[in-house]
Amino acid sequence: MKSVRWLILVGLLFGCGGEATPTATAVPPQLPTAETVAAAEVIPTATAVSVPHTAIPPTPQPPVRLPVPTPAPLIVPALVWLPYGSGSYGQPVLMVQNDDMELREMPVEVELFFDYEAGWLAYGSTFWEATADQQSVTDLHMYNFATGTDQLWAEGNIGRAALSPINEVSSQPSVAIAAHDGSGFDLVVMLGPDNSVPLVEDVDPYFVWSPDGDWIAYLKDGDLFITSAAVDSGNPPIASGVYQNSGWIGDAPLWLGDSGYLLYADAPFTIVAVDGSETIVPTAADGTALQGQRPYTMLYSSTTHQLVAEFEGMFGTNVMVYQFGDGFATAVPLQQIDDAQLAGWYVENESVVIVSGGEPTMGARKYC
Repeated sequence: MKSVRWLILVGLLFGCGGEATPTATAVPPQLPTAETVAAAEVIPTATAVSVPHTAIPPTPQPPVRLPVPTPAPLIVPALVWLPYGSGSYGQPVLMVQNDDMELREMPVEVELFFDYEAGWLAYGSTFWEATADQQSVTDLHMYNFATGTDQLWAEGNIGRAALSPINEVSSQPSVAIAAHDGSGFDLVVMLGPDNSVPLVEDVDPYFVWSPDGDWIAYLKDGDLFITSAAVDSGNPPIASGVYQNSGWIGDAPLWLGDSGYLLYADAPFTIVAVDGSETIVPTAADGTALQGQRPYTMLYSSTTHQLVAEFEGMFGTNVMVYQFGDGFATAVPLQQIDDAQLAGWYVENESVVIVSGGEPTMGARKYC
């Protein structure tokens, strides 16, 4: 089995005493008084009679209550990442918990990894199956790491699922899905196994939640739209010709924080205003076109105004870090990491987890 090295790039995105044990207190013996001595002297005895010794009763003590053992709490990871989007193939899964990285076995059988947020794992337990029009579907399971419970939310018609970023471990999450209706995919928000809100019919299975969980950006016939997550807003498209060279499984636009802009993969990427008023193709610092392949996974730091993106390389995948200029007009490459995959945030907006081949190691690196 191929081993993996987990490289944490900590600071990647920054620019240039026990209680004392109580002790028992000894009870002093009862000393004889003058009265008891005198009384003993006047007792007539015909024969020798032993005087019984009166024992001092022990001080009453409260009953000892043994502590009730409590089950160990289940671990709720900050990050769950599979080596492959289509199942772990028996390999350990990377989990980040309390700033520590662990290679652990997944508690459920995952064939297709959809998303992970706040202790909730959205996954498919069966591999892709083709519909009549050759579109790939599977089921949708929801696993809660906090309770160890697993539920089947939808069976056999899911093309993709994405968890809302605004979730709580103790409550039901909101899940946007591409549900196949026999002829194509519909955008639906699920609030539980039997609680669904249809939004838009006949969409492409590429969509993403806004950081505040109020909006969803989605694609339909190559056009990019924004809709409320509660009801179809009926807004016109904000961009056209998106993903002209086809999309990847799990592909989706990227919200650039709360800047009012979205980024979608292109060659290498294009940025559009969420109100459709502006389209930006970032250039290099000297104004020339950016060179690079169409990215897979992408993360944006609103703190440092930087983009981390995973690309197809000559020998596997590479990770590139870009520094955006004012208004996203420029994107300057800061660092390229070869033969690497982007797993996710280590500390959101500050550092990321990079996965590369080799033995498990940990390292820190800062870019300036």
